[in-house]
Parts: sequence; structure tokens; C-alpha cells
Amino acid sequence: MGLRINTNTTAIRALRNLRINDRNQARSLERLSTGLRIVRASDDPSGLVISEQLRTQISSLNQAVDNTQNASNLIATADAALSELADLLIKIRDSVTFALNTGPSSPEQIEAEQDSVDQAISAIDRIANTTRFADSSLLNGNRSIQVLANSNEINDLNLRSVNFAAGATSATYQVTVNVSGEFALLSLDGFDVPAGSSVTLRITGPRGTADLTVGTSATDATSQVVAVTSAVNRLAAFTGVFASNIGDTVRLRSEDVGADQAISVEVIDGDGTTDNAGALTVGTRRFDVGENYELNINGVQFEGSGRRFSIVSQFLDAEFSLEPLTALGVYSFRIRNSGMFFQLNTEPLPTDGIQVGVRPMNAATLGFEEIDDFITQHNGGDLADMQGGFLTSLRTGAANDLVNDPGNAALIVSESLNSVNALRGYLGALQAQTLEPNIDALGVAIENLQASESSIRDLDFAEETSTFTRNQILFQAGTAVLASANLIPQTVLTLLR
Repeated sequence: MGLRINTNTTAIRALRNLRINDRNQARSLERLSTGLRIVRASDDPSGLVISEQLRTQISSLNQAVDNTQNASNLIATADAALSELADLLIKIRDSVTFALNTGPSSPEQIEAEQDSVDQAISAIDRIANTTRFADSSLLNGNRSIQVLANSNEINDLNLRSVNFAAGATSATYQVTVNVSGEFALLSLDGFDVPAGSSVTLRITGPRGTADLTVGTSATDATSQVVAVTSAVNRLAAFTGVFASNIGDTVRLRSEDVGADQAISVEVIDGDGTTDNAGALTVGTRRFDVGENYELNINGVQFEGSGRRFSIVSQFLDAEFSLEPLTALGVYSFRIRNSGMFFQLNTEPLPTDGIQVGVRPMNAATLGFEEIDDFITQHNGGDLADMQGGFLTSLRTGAANDLVNDPGNAALIVSESLNSVNALRGYLGALQAQTLEPNIDALGVAIENLQASESSIRDLDFAEETSTFTRNQILFQAGTAVLASANLIPQTVLTLLR
């Protein structure tokens, strides 16, 4: 072997290995001090990429949890206010019921109840205008999905949730009525009650059953038909069935359209005859049921409950009603991209969020649009008689206050309560069946993603401690070996002695 002084190959080799051991020892110390297996990209390039993607997803999911929790808190705030509105409406209903009891009630008592109604309506407006979550008003209509235009045949449109196309500022929905709703209808053609005799009919309708006895001294069919028509209409408020006459025909009709509107006529006593349906003798019964409206919205078929629709689909969640005599045809409504959008997950996709509208809950919007009051019109009323309206019409001096029309006021308050309770039910279902499960699902996803990210990036301390100990021993041994290698050239001195 050769002995060299200028180049100590053994020492160079020992130094190289010492540097490797030093680097490995430093890396182990860095990992042990940070708790991470991947501190920099050079530690594991592909592992770093996927772990960073997982970290990004976890962070976004944590924000989605916060978003969902804030949405749940917002709904809880709205629900508390709606609960107060329901209590106020119940008190108004009590006052209306008191006013209907005109027998023992004095004008002073009704006036006192009217004062209570006025105060309750003012309180409803105040709550609707001041209920806020942060700086967002919730019940005054600012958070509703706003209707820009709609056909006159579409009433009481309440939009609860809509999916808008990306970037769209509005949306138009075509409502094609392809099956017309029908009243329950019976025609007694040529109805005849022999002069000097009578017939007892049992009329059953949507409101209930009543018996009426029709007797006439008239010999002509037209007069007899008029007598029957008048008798049916006197009981219309009890049965929900009203009558009209054309010549010698009595036409009986339900007060509204729909499959839940059924009427029947049964002869209990006496005899009459009809031209078309045979003899009306004791025990004979005639029966008819109305039909629901059916319509098509953007290619999807829906059947109503009479003329009322509750639309639940992926693109629209809404309620509305049609006018009682809406004809077959195409109608529409156009809405603005408004309301509240809750981002429930991480991507800007319809599946990752929900657009919710909260209809205004003030006195000007609670109630329902006026429709013809067929029962009153055919029971000695005027053809202009209407039923319905809004809560503001119950204020002192308005058309439906406790003095002018407490009966219609009761209908308005009942519909107002239905609207409040329906909104509470929808928001409660959204909170219980969408938001809270979403929080739970996101929590599970975050847990699994964090476990995956940890398995890639976090340090196994037991393994790394073993590696560090080995590197530490190798470093110490390398130091000793280098020291020995540096002594090798000194053996040359022995040759010079």
C-alpha cells in the first residue's frame, strides 16, 4: 500500500460518511422537533403534494362547518321571532272570536278588543321589521326570493328555495295548466215537487250535512226549481254547497274546486222527479266529486290539492294557488336571483349549497289574496262579495275589522297563522334535516381526511427515535473514525527517523 501525506483518501472517505450521518441526524432532529415526517418538499415530493391538497380540503370543510352553523343560528333567530308572531296571531284570533259573539258583547267590549287587535298588528310589523341576524333583516322581505312579474291567475306565490343557473340574475318559470280543476257539480234536471206536497233532501258538502224540506204550492216547474234553489242557498254556510237555477234545472256546486270537494243529494222523505236521472224517490242518492288542477312547470308534471300547489323539486320549492276559474293555458312568473345562499360545502356547485327565501311576515303580506265568495253571493249576497284579504284590513275602520266583517277576519287570521306555521315548519325541517346532518357529515369527512393527512405527513415518533439513535451512534463513530484517519499520515514520520 502507499503512504501519502498530501491526500489522505481514508480521511476523505470517513469525512464523506460523517457528513451523511450528520445530515441524517439533523433531519431526524428536525422531524422530532416538528412532529412532521414531511417538513420540506425534498422529504417526500409526492407525499407533500397530496398532503397539501388534503390540508386545503380540510380547511375548506372547516369553513363549511362554520357556514352551516351560522345558517343554523340564523334560522333559530328567525324561528324565535316567528314563534312570537304566532302568539300574537292567536291573541288576534281570540279577539275575532269574541267579536263574533255579538249576543252578549257590548260595543265598548268590541272596541276594547279592536284596540288589542290594532296593538297586536303593530307588534307584528315591529317584530317583522326588527328581527335581524348581524346586520341582515330576516322577516321584512329583504331575504325573500323576489317576484319580478307573475300572471294574474297565480296567487299567493311563496318561493322557499330556487336553484339559479350559474351567473343568472333572474329566472322565468312557465306554468302550463293542462288539466282544469273542477267543482263538484250536480244537475237536477226538471226537478218537480208535486203541488201541495213536500220533499226532504239531505245535502252533504265540504262543510257538513243539512236536511231541508221543500214544499210548494206552485204547479209550474220553474217556480218549484226556484224554491229548491233558495232552500239550498239558505243552508249553504252549513254545507258548503250552493245552488243556481236555469229554467227547470237546479245546479248544485261546491264552494271550491278539487278532489276533496264532494257533494251528495239524498231523498229522505217525499218524492220528486228528474227528467234525465230517473225518479228521485226515498233513498235515491246523487253524488259528485271535484277534480284537482294539474300543471306542468319546466317539463315536470304536478297535481295540486284543488287549486293549491306545493312544488318540491330540485329546481324549485314553492307554494301558490290558482284562481278558482283558471282556464287551460300557459302562465308564468319571473323571479330575481335573491334570498339567502347558504354555502354548505366547498365547491361553487348547486349540490354544495342551497338558496333559501324567507317571505315577508308583516301585516301587509300575511293573509291571502281575495277570491270570490260564492257561498255569500248565492245566499242573498252581492256578486261583488269576496273573501280573504290581508292582516292590515283588520285595523280599526278597515274592511275586515271586528265591527265590519269579523267572519272574514277569522279567515284572514287563520291563513296568517298557517303561513307563519308553514314557514316555521320549513325552516325547522331545513335546520333539522339539512343543516345539522350536514354539520355531522362534514365532521366525519374532516375526521377521515385528517387521518389520511396525518398518515402521510405526521411523524411516527417510535420509528424516528430509533432512526435518530442509529444516526447519532453512526455520527459519533464517524467522528472517531475520522480522528483515527487523520492520524494515518503521521506514520510517515517513522520512515524519516
